[in-house]
Amino acid sequence: MLNFDASVFTTRGLEAFGLVLIEAQAHGLPIVYSDLSGVREVVGSAGVAYTPGDPRSLAVALDQLGRDVHRHKALSTAALHNARRFDIITTGRQLRELTLRVTKPHTPKS
Repeated sequence: MLNFDASVFTTRGLEAFGLVLIEAQAHGLPIVYSDLSGVREVVGSAGVAYTPGDPRSLAVALDQLGRDVHRHKALSTAALHNARRFDIITTGRQLRELTLRVTKPHTPKS
């Protein structure tokens, strides 16, 4: 990833998380991504969305990112910042807390 200018995420279906997005952002890569809700939440403000399944929309997004050096730099900085939200310690803690909440025995109210 060190020699890449951006990462392109072309999924057309539901994506629960997309670890590859965070890996790319940790390398400072802006993301050009399918505009799907799960992906949108993970990428944050560090990417450029395009309409899933629409090659023209993807081409426009890539072209705009390639032509605008200032935007590319801003998205690279945002990518590094966004990736920090998902460091392994914080993510592991959140996953543990969620697991405990979900698996906690239900006690009926009287």
